[in-house]
Amino acid sequence: MVRKPVIDLETLRKSKVEVFESRPLTASTMSSLSEIIGILEKNDVNEVFIEDGDKVGVVSIRDVLRASEILGMRASSLMTIVPKLSPSDTVERAAAFMSAYRLRALPVGEKKVDGAVTVQSLCQALLPIKEFGRIKIDKLMKKDPITIGKSESASKARSVMVEHSIDHLPVLDSGKVSGILLSNQVVLSMFPKEKLEQGMLSGEATKYSSIKASELMDTNILVCEPDERASDVLKRMIEQDKTYALMKQWDELQGIATYRDFVALLVEPEKPDFPAYIVGLPDDPFEAHLARAKFFKEAKALRRSFPDIEEIRATIKTKSVSSGRHRYEISVSIEARGKIHAYSAEGWDLPVAFEGLQGKMKRILTQRSDKRKRGSIRKSFLAK
Repeated sequence: MVRKPVIDLETLRKSKVEVFESRPLTASTMSSLSEIIGILEKNDVNEVFIEDGDKVGVVSIRDVLRASEILGMRASSLMTIVPKLSPSDTVERAAAFMSAYRLRALPVGEKKVDGAVTVQSLCQALLPIKEFGRIKIDKLMKKDPITIGKSESASKARSVMVEHSIDHLPVLDSGKVSGILLSNQVVLSMFPKEKLEQGMLSGEATKYSSIKASELMDTNILVCEPDERASDVLKRMIEQDKTYALMKQWDELQGIATYRDFVALLVEPEKPDFPAYIVGLPDDPFEAHLARAKFFKEAKALRRSFPDIEEIRATIKTKSVSSGRHRYEISVSIEARGKIHAYSAEGWDLPVAFEGLQGKMKRILTQRSDKRKRGSIRKSFLAK
């Protein structure tokens, strides 16, 4: 099927996944784990689908990382059952499942797996959208990413990746980025390609504890500045066949962006399970999405710290316009125990303005909570 450029975000979200289908990589439940590793390595993919009756499972690179031995292991012992998409399902539904299951591909088909939809194909569809070209990469990136030292071992890198469920690990040398270690690189250090091809793998993974991160890392890293356009960075990722981009400024690592961060733009942010409202969002769909996602995230975190919160409401006003840029004024009110706590902020960057909401409101609520406790203790003391 010929793919036509999508002109806006909402149209892309509602598009059918059949438009983005590609050939699936499948294996049987009887496939050995070493065969699965060979398929992953040969095709440079992150997961393989396994049909098990009317269900579909997936074995990913991250699953293989958790396996300490593979002798006699079948793919079915590691696979996770995942949703199978119908060709008529929407891109938004596919993106939501990808985010929830942390996958880069999902199976598509009615009775059997006929195709796959990948994060690359969905993210590539973002590029022609005009509004996407105005988003800066620092609004999408994860700040302060988990890293590893250049002299650390591959086994340490594996432990970190498994613990945090990540596939990208920037490698630092004296605080500066010298490379990046990917989960597939660690897997192949455990199960070398030549032994896979010769069927010589033993019951345990290759002894790789002595291998340093510096020996495995990719030094040809994709680097960008925080103020670069997200569309330019994504285009370079696709062209250079990279699954990440590292943000550096003044030789210091600022953050990391992966396909997961881009595909999140295709999913409506999940609302908190308590009253949380945001009004006055800008017309730009990406700016509105990022602000809403940030607000809901901060609201949920604040509610976990203060269960007495009954409602959170944010109001956005455009204060002025300069050279096509908008300056925003944000007013936030929190109702807890029948009292209203207010906070306001302003800035050119709406998502960033919401970023500090949790910390600032937490300080306000903590201070007032401490005052109530001190007052209660004082009353109890005087009563005696």
